[in-house]
Amino acid sequence: MLPILGFGPSTKRKPSYDSESTWKPTPNSTTSSSMRWFDRTTIRYALLALLGLALFLSVATTAPAAFTATSSHFRRPSYTVSPPVIDYKHLPTTFEIGMVADLDKKSRVKGEAKPKFESIFQRAILKRHMDGSETSRSTDELAASYSVTFRESETFSTTLNEAGRGFELSELAWFQGHLHSFDDRTGIIYRLEHFTFNDPAPMAAVPTHIIMEGNGATDKGQKHEWATVKNGELFVGSIGKEFTSDGAVVHENNMWVAVVGLHGAVRHEDWTSRFAKVRAKLGCAYPGYVIHEAIEWSAVHQKWFLLPRRVSTEPYDDVADEKRGANVMVIASEDFEELSVVYIGDGVVAKERGFSSFKFVPGTKDSVIIALKSTENDALQLQGAYVTVFDVKGTVLMPETPLPGQFKFEGLAFLYDY
Repeated sequence: MLPILGFGPSTKRKPSYDSESTWKPTPNSTTSSSMRWFDRTTIRYALLALLGLALFLSVATTAPAAFTATSSHFRRPSYTVSPPVIDYKHLPTTFEIGMVADLDKKSRVKGEAKPKFESIFQRAILKRHMDGSETSRSTDELAASYSVTFRESETFSTTLNEAGRGFELSELAWFQGHLHSFDDRTGIIYRLEHFTFNDPAPMAAVPTHIIMEGNGATDKGQKHEWATVKNGELFVGSIGKEFTSDGAVVHENNMWVAVVGLHGAVRHEDWTSRFAKVRAKLGCAYPGYVIHEAIEWSAVHQKWFLLPRRVSTEPYDDVADEKRGANVMVIASEDFEELSVVYIGDGVVAKERGFSSFKFVPGTKDSVIIALKSTENDALQLQGAYVTVFDVKGTVLMPETPLPGQFKFEGLAFLYDY
Protein backbone atom coordinates (compact mmCIF):
# COMPACT_ATOMS: atom_id res chain seq x y z
CA MET A 1 0.00 0.00 0.00
CA LEU A 2 2.88 2.39 0.73
CA PRO A 3 3.98 2.57 -2.91
CA ILE A 4 0.38 3.26 -3.89
CA LEU A 5 0.26 6.18 -1.44
CA GLY A 6 3.52 7.46 -2.86
CA PHE A 7 5.67 6.67 0.19
CA GLY A 8 7.36 3.51 -1.07
CA PRO A 9 10.55 3.14 -3.15
CA SER A 10 10.50 5.00 -6.44
CA THR A 11 12.85 5.24 -9.44
CA LYS A 12 14.33 8.65 -10.03
CA ARG A 13 14.51 9.92 -13.56
CA LYS A 14 17.92 10.97 -14.75
CA PRO A 15 17.85 14.61 -15.78
CA SER A 16 19.06 15.49 -19.27
CA TYR A 17 21.43 18.37 -19.80
CA ASP A 18 21.70 17.89 -23.58
CA SER A 19 20.37 20.98 -25.20
CA GLU A 20 19.35 18.97 -28.24
CA SER A 21 17.29 16.59 -26.15
CA THR A 22 15.69 19.28 -24.04
CA TRP A 23 12.05 18.53 -23.56
CA LYS A 24 9.75 20.69 -25.57
CA PRO A 25 6.22 21.12 -24.35
CA THR A 26 3.35 20.23 -26.55
CA PRO A 27 0.00 21.92 -26.38
CA ASN A 28 -1.78 21.23 -23.05
CA SER A 29 1.16 19.11 -21.78
CA THR A 30 1.81 21.40 -18.78
CA THR A 31 -1.83 21.43 -17.74
CA SER A 32 -2.28 17.65 -18.00
CA SER A 33 0.94 16.98 -16.05
CA SER A 34 -0.18 19.29 -13.22
CA MET A 35 -3.57 17.62 -13.10
CA ARG A 36 -2.02 14.16 -12.84
CA TRP A 37 0.20 15.32 -9.96
CA PHE A 38 -2.75 16.97 -8.20
CA ASP A 39 -4.95 13.87 -8.53
CA ARG A 40 -2.30 11.52 -7.10
CA THR A 41 -1.54 13.85 -4.16
CA THR A 42 -5.21 14.26 -3.34
CA ILE A 43 -5.76 10.49 -3.36
CA ARG A 44 -2.76 9.93 -1.07
CA TYR A 45 -3.89 12.41 1.57
CA ALA A 46 -7.48 11.30 1.34
CA LEU A 47 -6.46 7.70 2.07
CA LEU A 48 -4.26 8.86 4.96
CA ALA A 49 -7.15 10.86 6.40
CA LEU A 50 -9.44 7.83 6.20
CA LEU A 51 -6.86 5.65 7.97
CA GLY A 52 -6.45 8.27 10.71
CA LEU A 53 -10.20 8.58 11.18
CA ALA A 54 -10.57 4.81 11.46
CA LEU A 55 -7.81 4.67 14.11
CA PHE A 56 -9.39 7.51 16.10
CA LEU A 57 -12.82 5.89 16.07
CA SER A 58 -11.32 2.58 17.19
CA VAL A 59 -9.58 4.16 20.21
CA ALA A 60 -12.57 6.36 21.10
CA THR A 61 -14.97 3.42 21.23
CA THR A 62 -12.75 1.00 23.15
CA ALA A 63 -11.19 3.33 25.78
CA PRO A 64 -14.42 4.17 27.68
CA ALA A 65 -15.34 0.50 27.86
CA ALA A 66 -11.94 -0.37 29.29
CA PHE A 67 -12.20 2.43 31.85
CA THR A 68 -15.67 1.31 32.92
CA ALA A 69 -14.54 -2.28 33.27
CA THR A 70 -11.80 -1.31 35.74
CA SER A 71 -13.64 1.36 37.70
CA SER A 72 -16.26 1.26 40.40
CA HIS A 73 -19.70 2.29 39.18
CA PHE A 74 -19.85 5.10 41.72
CA ARG A 75 -16.38 6.51 41.15
CA ARG A 76 -15.61 9.62 39.16
CA PRO A 77 -12.42 11.54 38.28
CA SER A 78 -11.63 14.46 40.58
CA TYR A 79 -9.53 16.39 38.10
CA THR A 80 -12.45 17.65 36.03
CA VAL A 81 -13.22 21.34 36.42
CA SER A 82 -16.88 20.66 37.24
CA PRO A 83 -17.24 17.06 38.47
CA PRO A 84 -20.68 15.61 37.85
CA VAL A 85 -23.17 15.15 40.63
CA ILE A 86 -24.06 11.47 40.44
CA ASP A 87 -27.37 10.00 41.53
CA TYR A 88 -26.70 6.50 42.83
CA LYS A 89 -29.49 4.02 42.31
CA HIS A 90 -28.28 2.14 45.36
CA LEU A 91 -26.06 3.50 48.07
CA PRO A 92 -22.85 1.57 48.81
CA THR A 93 -23.02 -0.09 52.22
CA THR A 94 -19.30 -0.30 53.06
CA PHE A 95 -16.41 2.08 52.48
CA GLU A 96 -12.67 1.79 53.01
CA ILE A 97 -11.34 4.84 54.84
CA GLY A 98 -7.94 6.02 56.04
CA MET A 99 -6.81 8.39 58.77
CA VAL A 100 -3.39 10.02 59.15
CA ALA A 101 -1.72 11.15 62.37
CA ASP A 102 -0.13 14.42 63.39
CA LEU A 103 2.24 13.32 66.13
CA ASP A 104 3.69 16.81 66.70
CA LYS A 105 7.15 16.55 68.29
CA LYS A 106 6.73 12.78 68.66
CA SER A 107 6.99 12.41 64.89
CA ARG A 108 10.80 12.51 65.10
CA VAL A 109 12.26 9.01 65.29
CA LYS A 110 14.77 8.65 68.10
CA GLY A 111 18.12 6.94 67.63
CA GLU A 112 18.47 7.72 63.92
CA ALA A 113 21.83 9.05 62.68
CA LYS A 114 20.03 11.04 60.00
CA PRO A 115 16.89 12.95 61.02
CA LYS A 116 13.81 10.85 60.29
CA PHE A 117 10.15 11.68 60.87
CA GLU A 118 7.17 9.36 60.82
CA SER A 119 3.40 9.30 60.82
CA ILE A 120 0.76 6.60 61.23
CA PHE A 121 -1.88 5.66 58.67
CA GLN A 122 -4.90 3.91 60.19
CA ARG A 123 -7.22 1.94 57.87
CA ALA A 124 -10.84 1.19 58.68
CA ILE A 125 -14.17 0.06 57.22
CA LEU A 126 -17.19 2.34 57.49
CA LYS A 127 -20.46 0.40 57.27
CA ARG A 128 -23.90 1.78 56.55
CA HIS A 129 -26.68 -0.21 58.22
CA MET A 130 -29.98 -0.64 56.40
CA ASP A 131 -33.28 -2.06 57.59
CA GLY A 132 -33.66 -4.14 54.43
CA SER A 133 -36.48 -2.15 52.87
CA GLU A 134 -36.29 -0.77 49.36
CA THR A 135 -36.73 2.73 50.76
CA SER A 136 -33.58 2.53 52.85
CA ARG A 137 -31.52 1.72 49.76
CA SER A 138 -32.56 4.84 47.89
CA THR A 139 -30.74 8.15 48.04
CA ASP A 140 -33.75 9.69 49.80
CA GLU A 141 -33.15 7.61 52.92
CA LEU A 142 -29.89 8.39 54.72
CA ALA A 143 -29.87 5.26 56.92
CA ALA A 144 -30.45 4.91 60.63
CA SER A 145 -26.87 4.26 61.69
CA TYR A 146 -23.25 3.69 60.77
CA SER A 147 -20.45 1.72 62.39
CA VAL A 148 -16.69 1.55 61.98
CA THR A 149 -14.29 -1.39 62.15
CA PHE A 150 -10.61 -0.58 62.51
CA ARG A 151 -8.11 -2.60 60.52
CA GLU A 152 -4.33 -2.54 60.30
CA SER A 153 -2.24 0.59 60.67
CA GLU A 154 1.06 1.40 59.00
CA THR A 155 3.97 3.67 59.83
CA PHE A 156 5.65 5.61 57.03
CA SER A 157 8.33 8.28 57.07
CA THR A 158 10.37 11.05 55.46
CA THR A 159 13.59 12.93 56.17
CA LEU A 160 12.23 16.34 55.15
CA ASN A 161 11.86 18.78 58.03
CA GLU A 162 12.05 22.38 59.19
CA ALA A 163 14.34 23.11 62.13
CA GLY A 164 14.13 19.54 63.38
CA ARG A 165 10.38 19.07 63.00
CA GLY A 166 8.37 17.60 60.16
CA PHE A 167 5.84 15.12 58.81
CA GLU A 168 3.15 16.42 61.15
CA LEU A 169 0.37 15.45 58.77
CA SER A 170 -2.92 17.22 59.37
CA GLU A 171 -5.19 16.42 56.43
CA LEU A 172 -5.98 14.02 53.57
CA ALA A 173 -7.53 15.06 50.27
CA TRP A 174 -7.91 13.69 46.76
CA PHE A 175 -6.64 15.90 43.94
CA GLN A 176 -6.34 14.98 40.26
CA GLY A 177 -6.75 11.30 40.94
CA HIS A 178 -4.16 11.08 43.74
CA LEU A 179 -4.49 11.08 47.53
CA HIS A 180 -2.45 13.84 49.18
CA SER A 181 -1.45 14.65 52.74
CA PHE A 182 -0.36 17.97 54.21
CA ASP A 183 2.42 18.78 56.67
CA ASP A 184 1.41 21.63 58.97
CA ARG A 185 5.01 22.21 60.05
CA THR A 186 6.95 22.47 56.76
CA GLY A 187 4.18 23.46 54.33
CA ILE A 188 4.93 20.43 52.15
CA ILE A 189 2.17 18.64 50.23
CA TYR A 190 2.82 14.92 49.78
CA ARG A 191 1.33 12.51 47.27
CA LEU A 192 0.66 9.20 49.03
CA GLU A 193 1.39 5.84 47.42
CA HIS A 194 0.58 2.23 48.40
CA PHE A 195 -2.01 3.22 51.00
CA THR A 196 -4.88 0.89 50.06
CA PHE A 197 -5.87 -2.35 51.75
CA ASN A 198 -3.70 -5.39 50.94
CA ASP A 199 -1.06 -3.42 49.01
CA PRO A 200 2.17 -5.39 49.65
CA ALA A 201 4.45 -2.43 48.92
CA PRO A 202 5.45 -0.17 51.81
CA MET A 203 3.55 3.09 52.03
CA ALA A 204 5.38 6.14 50.68
CA ALA A 205 4.99 9.93 50.64
CA VAL A 206 6.24 11.85 47.60
CA PRO A 207 6.62 15.64 48.00
CA THR A 208 4.88 17.60 45.24
CA HIS A 209 4.62 21.19 46.53
CA ILE A 210 5.93 23.38 49.30
CA ILE A 211 3.55 26.20 50.17
CA MET A 212 4.72 29.27 52.05
CA GLU A 213 2.34 30.96 54.47
CA GLY A 214 0.55 34.26 54.01
CA ASN A 215 0.78 35.76 50.54
CA GLY A 216 3.54 33.30 49.66
CA ALA A 217 6.39 35.79 49.96
CA THR A 218 7.45 34.56 53.40
CA ASP A 219 10.14 32.26 54.77
CA LYS A 220 7.78 29.97 56.73
CA GLY A 221 5.85 27.00 55.43
CA GLN A 222 2.07 27.30 55.60
CA LYS A 223 0.37 25.68 58.57
CA HIS A 224 -1.82 23.34 56.53
CA GLU A 225 -4.91 22.22 58.46
CA TRP A 226 -7.63 21.62 55.86
CA ALA A 227 -7.88 20.98 52.12
CA THR A 228 -10.73 20.61 49.64
CA VAL A 229 -11.31 20.66 45.88
CA LYS A 230 -13.50 23.33 44.29
CA ASN A 231 -13.97 23.56 40.52
CA GLY A 232 -10.93 21.37 39.92
CA GLU A 233 -8.61 23.45 42.12
CA LEU A 234 -7.14 22.41 45.47
CA PHE A 235 -7.81 24.88 48.30
CA VAL A 236 -5.39 24.44 51.21
CA GLY A 237 -6.02 26.51 54.30
CA SER A 238 -4.67 27.40 57.65
CA ILE A 239 -6.39 27.93 60.98
CA GLY A 240 -8.05 31.29 60.27
CA LYS A 241 -6.67 32.96 63.38
CA GLU A 242 -4.10 35.70 63.93
CA PHE A 243 -0.75 34.65 65.39
CA THR A 244 -0.56 36.33 68.78
CA SER A 245 2.03 36.65 71.51
CA ASP A 246 1.05 37.90 74.97
CA GLY A 247 -2.21 39.15 73.52
CA ALA A 248 -0.59 41.16 70.74
CA VAL A 249 -1.06 40.31 67.06
CA VAL A 250 2.28 39.39 65.47
CA HIS A 251 1.02 38.60 61.96
CA GLU A 252 -2.07 37.41 60.07
CA ASN A 253 -0.43 34.88 57.74
CA ASN A 254 -2.72 32.12 59.01
CA MET A 255 -5.71 33.98 57.56
CA TRP A 256 -4.58 33.20 54.00
CA VAL A 257 -5.49 30.23 51.78
CA ALA A 258 -3.30 28.70 49.06
CA VAL A 259 -4.90 27.45 45.84
CA VAL A 260 -3.19 24.86 43.63
CA GLY A 261 -4.50 25.24 40.07
CA LEU A 262 -5.23 22.65 37.40
CA HIS A 263 -1.66 22.79 36.10
CA GLY A 264 0.11 23.01 39.47
CA ALA A 265 0.54 26.78 39.75
CA VAL A 266 -0.10 28.21 43.23
CA ARG A 267 -1.87 31.44 44.10
CA HIS A 268 -2.72 32.88 47.52
CA GLU A 269 -6.05 34.33 48.65
CA ASP A 270 -6.65 36.54 51.67
CA TRP A 271 -9.59 35.02 53.58
CA THR A 272 -9.45 37.45 56.53
CA SER A 273 -12.90 38.87 55.84
CA ARG A 274 -14.40 35.41 55.39
CA PHE A 275 -13.04 34.11 58.67
CA ALA A 276 -14.20 37.31 60.39
CA LYS A 277 -17.76 36.71 59.18
CA VAL A 278 -17.70 33.19 60.65
CA ARG A 279 -16.48 34.59 63.97
CA ALA A 280 -19.24 37.17 64.00
CA LYS A 281 -21.87 34.54 63.25
CA LEU A 282 -20.66 32.48 66.22
CA GLY A 283 -20.38 35.52 68.50
CA CYS A 284 -16.59 35.26 68.79
CA ALA A 285 -15.33 38.60 67.47
CA TYR A 286 -11.71 39.49 68.32
CA PRO A 287 -10.18 38.98 70.86
CA GLY A 288 -12.34 35.88 70.74
CA TYR A 289 -11.41 33.40 68.05
CA VAL A 290 -12.38 30.38 65.98
CA ILE A 291 -9.75 27.85 64.86
CA HIS A 292 -10.44 25.93 61.65
CA GLU A 293 -9.07 22.51 60.76
CA ALA A 294 -12.03 21.06 58.84
CA ILE A 295 -13.48 22.89 55.83
CA GLU A 296 -15.02 21.31 52.74
CA TRP A 297 -16.62 22.67 49.57
CA SER A 298 -19.82 20.90 48.49
CA ALA A 299 -20.34 20.79 44.73
CA VAL A 300 -23.85 19.48 45.43
CA HIS A 301 -24.99 22.34 47.66
CA GLN A 302 -22.59 24.91 46.15
CA LYS A 303 -21.70 25.92 49.69
CA TRP A 304 -18.81 25.81 52.15
CA PHE A 305 -19.14 23.57 55.22
CA LEU A 306 -16.99 24.40 58.26
CA LEU A 307 -16.54 22.35 61.44
CA PRO A 308 -14.44 24.50 63.82
CA ARG A 309 -11.77 22.89 66.00
CA ARG A 310 -11.99 25.58 68.69
CA VAL A 311 -14.63 28.22 69.45
CA SER A 312 -14.01 30.85 72.12
CA THR A 313 -15.30 34.25 73.17
CA GLU A 314 -12.18 34.67 75.33
CA PRO A 315 -8.67 35.66 74.19
CA TYR A 316 -6.34 32.85 73.17
CA ASP A 317 -4.53 30.96 75.91
CA ASP A 318 -2.35 27.90 75.22
CA VAL A 319 -3.67 25.81 78.11
CA ALA A 320 -7.31 26.90 78.05
CA ASP A 321 -7.42 26.38 74.28
CA GLU A 322 -7.14 22.62 74.76
CA LYS A 323 -10.68 22.59 76.19
CA ARG A 324 -12.49 24.90 73.80
CA GLY A 325 -13.90 22.32 71.40
CA ALA A 326 -17.42 22.62 70.00
CA ASN A 327 -20.18 20.64 68.28
CA VAL A 328 -21.13 23.29 65.77
CA MET A 329 -21.19 23.48 61.97
CA VAL A 330 -21.23 26.64 59.86
CA ILE A 331 -22.65 26.51 56.33
CA ALA A 332 -21.66 29.43 54.09
CA SER A 333 -22.59 30.56 50.60
CA GLU A 334 -19.83 30.64 48.01
CA ASP A 335 -18.99 34.27 48.81
CA PHE A 336 -19.59 33.89 52.59
CA GLU A 337 -22.34 36.51 52.45
CA GLU A 338 -24.95 34.08 53.81
CA LEU A 339 -24.16 31.88 56.81
CA SER A 340 -26.18 29.45 58.91
CA VAL A 341 -25.29 27.52 62.05
CA VAL A 342 -26.15 23.89 62.81
CA TYR A 343 -25.61 22.37 66.27
CA ILE A 344 -24.63 18.71 66.25
CA GLY A 345 -26.12 16.17 68.61
CA ASP A 346 -27.94 16.77 71.88
CA GLY A 347 -25.89 19.74 73.02
CA VAL A 348 -23.49 17.77 75.22
CA VAL A 349 -19.92 18.70 74.24
CA ALA A 350 -16.68 17.05 75.31
CA LYS A 351 -14.73 20.30 75.36
CA GLU A 352 -11.33 18.66 74.98
CA ARG A 353 -12.37 17.24 71.57
CA GLY A 354 -12.39 19.38 68.44
CA PHE A 355 -13.06 18.68 64.77
CA SER A 356 -9.89 18.14 62.73
CA SER A 357 -11.18 16.69 59.43
CA PHE A 358 -14.35 15.51 57.70
CA LYS A 359 -15.66 14.19 54.40
CA PHE A 360 -19.10 13.76 52.85
CA VAL A 361 -20.11 10.09 52.64
CA PRO A 362 -20.30 9.11 48.94
CA GLY A 363 -23.77 8.52 47.57
CA THR A 364 -25.59 10.68 50.12
CA LYS A 365 -25.74 13.84 47.99
CA ASP A 366 -23.41 15.50 50.53
CA SER A 367 -26.01 15.01 53.26
CA VAL A 368 -24.05 12.69 55.58
CA ILE A 369 -20.68 13.55 57.10
CA ILE A 370 -17.97 11.39 58.65
CA ALA A 371 -15.70 13.46 60.87
CA LEU A 372 -12.59 13.19 63.01
CA LYS A 373 -12.24 14.79 66.41
CA SER A 374 -8.83 15.18 68.03
CA THR A 375 -7.68 15.81 71.56
CA GLU A 376 -4.32 16.75 73.07
CA ASN A 377 -2.86 17.64 76.43
CA ASP A 378 0.57 19.16 76.02
CA ALA A 379 1.43 19.12 79.72
CA LEU A 380 0.72 15.39 80.05
CA GLN A 381 1.90 14.60 76.50
CA LEU A 382 -1.40 12.86 75.76
CA GLN A 383 -3.13 12.55 72.41
CA GLY A 384 -6.28 10.90 71.11
CA ALA A 385 -8.82 10.86 68.28
CA TYR A 386 -12.46 9.95 67.69
CA VAL A 387 -14.56 9.33 64.59
CA THR A 388 -18.26 10.14 64.28
CA VAL A 389 -21.02 10.30 61.64
CA PHE A 390 -23.91 12.77 61.45
CA ASP A 391 -26.12 14.40 58.82
CA VAL A 392 -26.13 18.03 57.74
CA LYS A 393 -29.11 18.70 60.01
CA GLY A 394 -27.03 17.74 63.06
CA THR A 395 -28.53 14.30 63.72
CA VAL A 396 -25.85 11.90 64.99
CA LEU A 397 -25.75 8.60 63.07
CA MET A 398 -22.69 7.15 64.83
CA PRO A 399 -21.45 8.32 68.24
CA GLU A 400 -17.88 9.49 68.79
CA THR A 401 -15.79 6.30 68.63
CA PRO A 402 -12.16 6.28 69.83
CA LEU A 403 -9.43 5.26 67.40
CA PRO A 404 -6.85 2.65 68.45
CA GLY A 405 -3.83 3.96 70.34
CA GLN A 406 -3.21 7.35 71.85
CA PHE A 407 -2.45 9.20 68.63
CA LYS A 408 -3.76 12.50 67.31
CA PHE A 409 -5.25 11.56 63.95
CA GLU A 410 -6.09 14.74 62.05
CA GLY A 411 -6.74 13.74 58.44
CA LEU A 412 -9.49 11.51 57.06
CA ALA A 413 -10.34 10.33 53.54
CA PHE A 414 -12.02 7.55 51.63
CA LEU A 415 -9.42 5.29 50.03
CA TYR A 416 -10.94 5.63 46.57
CA ASP A 417 -11.66 8.82 44.66
CA TYR A 418 -15.45 8.48 44.65
